[in-house]
Amino acid sequence: MNNKSAQTAIFGSTLLLVAVFALNILISTGLPGLRLDLTQDKLYSLSDGVSPLLRALDEPVRLDFYYSKKSAENLPNFRTYGQRVQEFLEEMVQASNGKLSLRVLDPEPFSEAEDLARAAQLSRIQIDGAGRELTLGLVAVNSVDEQSVIPYLDPTQERFLEYEVMRSVISIGRLGRPTVGLVTSLEMAPSLDQQTMQMKPGWQILSQVEQLFDVVPIAESDTALPDGLDLLWIVHPRSISAELAVAIDAYVLQEKPLLLCLDPWCEADAQAAEPAFGMQGPQPTSSQFDTFLGAWGLNWTRGYFVADRDLALRVQATTSRGVEVMDFIAWWNAQSENLNGDDPITKGLTTLNLATTGAFSIEEDAPTRLIPVVRSSENSQRMLTAQLGFQIDPGTLIQNFESSGEYQTVAARFTGPIKSAYPPVKTEAAVDPALEELLDSAPEVPTGVANILVLGDVDFLSDNNWIREERLGSISLGYRTFADNGSFMLNAMETMAGDPVLAGLRGRGEYTRPFDRVEALRQAAESEYLAEQERLETEIQETERRLGQLQQAQAGSQATLLLSPEQEAEVDQLQDKIIAARKQLRLVQLNLRRNIEQLGTNLMLFNTIVWPLVVASVSGLIFLMRRKVL
Repeated sequence: MNNKSAQTAIFGSTLLLVAVFALNILISTGLPGLRLDLTQDKLYSLSDGVSPLLRALDEPVRLDFYYSKKSAENLPNFRTYGQRVQEFLEEMVQASNGKLSLRVLDPEPFSEAEDLARAAQLSRIQIDGAGRELTLGLVAVNSVDEQSVIPYLDPTQERFLEYEVMRSVISIGRLGRPTVGLVTSLEMAPSLDQQTMQMKPGWQILSQVEQLFDVVPIAESDTALPDGLDLLWIVHPRSISAELAVAIDAYVLQEKPLLLCLDPWCEADAQAAEPAFGMQGPQPTSSQFDTFLGAWGLNWTRGYFVADRDLALRVQATTSRGVEVMDFIAWWNAQSENLNGDDPITKGLTTLNLATTGAFSIEEDAPTRLIPVVRSSENSQRMLTAQLGFQIDPGTLIQNFESSGEYQTVAARFTGPIKSAYPPVKTEAAVDPALEELLDSAPEVPTGVANILVLGDVDFLSDNNWIREERLGSISLGYRTFADNGSFMLNAMETMAGDPVLAGLRGRGEYTRPFDRVEALRQAAESEYLAEQERLETEIQETERRLGQLQQAQAGSQATLLLSPEQEAEVDQLQDKIIAARKQLRLVQLNLRRNIEQLGTNLMLFNTIVWPLVVASVSGLIFLMRRKVL
């Protein structure tokens, strides 16, 4: 009976194995589009809004996918990713209901496909010393041969694949584009450097916005806003003219969308700042928009920035002990838990890099609403920008940090009834002569409804905080995104003025997971290290002060300074304290490494021994129970 049961089990297992292989072959040949995505964030499936957005394209788009399949045969990373991209594009074509078509081209040497790839300026990567090249890029072409090119599809940027492809498709497949008016004191567009007489590249965020919107520049000295704006985008205002200020106020009171980027310490605008606290040289500036915000009932911390101990970025800092890597609490990295997951602007985004950002608030009894979109952790504090000074010391900021225990709102939707900042009503109070005539002729709109998105940081838009160009020698491989700053801004614009569906396509789940326990251990050890460091420096200063007193006592003598036995003993004691303190500092660092290594060892043992034993035990138990039943 037992032998018969064992034979039956073996025969059944064999049949099951054959059935599984047969099912895989059937699905791969007969149903190539069928797949089951069990990942947490559906990383390998199209986003919910892709299909309707593709079907709503104004004209058909052809996707030319250039993939050097033969060159990638011996490169597993590129081979796997090339197959992944092709499958993704095929899914898009299937979901577009005929609006998309796909051509897969292998740009082999001396082929027509190679000529087309070179004409489109796709990146070519040298993969060996024999001159073999690999191309992995995409060209989207509409019915009038307009092109949108992705020179290089970086395998390390897989989470942005859907966003990059959809941006290319939408930029040439949608005829009517929303109009965005841009008011800024910054040089965001490409410009001519008067010293070198060479063109300076513009900000990538503006370049990406211009692919999806018609951007109309508005100078701060202009006297009116253009007609037909779908969105007004103000970035770091500093000297808006009186006439334009009235026009902006009237625009906002009509519940028209305003995207407002302010900054209490704009490092991108350091060249025009006045010297601070007697220090010479350029200093970052703060945005000037207080008249509007005060009248509208929105408070923001100009002169203060939000420091965050939990989200601080690691930087290299030059200290009295040399170059050290430590937390810089003025710059921080907002994670998914700091973003409003219910808002289409931040839904699906995972990381934002912010630099010396300001905070917003409203009064408790205010008729308006302030809905947080991005906020700090509870372990944060509003600190004076004066503490940043001319040369910023991250260690000093940490020592001066005292957590408020409260979240700080650094980006939010501001809605509800507001009053005009320039009401057309004369009062006994002094009126700016430049505004008097305008106020007399301005339309009577003393109140209105706000539709504003405010952000307390401007530097997060600069390239160095979210994107960098990848180059291979003189060959540009395109731009690599390492934070969601650009997606945040484009999502905001699409949500407020464009197609809200597109806003949900940019952020996908994270392919990697942070080591939260390791980060907590590192922060605790660093805080202990800085405390010990401060104590050590205090002892050194006390030693120098005491030695100075001894030298003054011997000032009348021309001979070499001679110390009494008691004084020598005191100096030796102080030096012993310094040596002991330095030893303690090294011990703190050693304990940090030991704790992290122990945590890694525990994880390794758990994954390689504990879990396999658990699975084997459960499987054995099930086998015994089934055999007992048989």
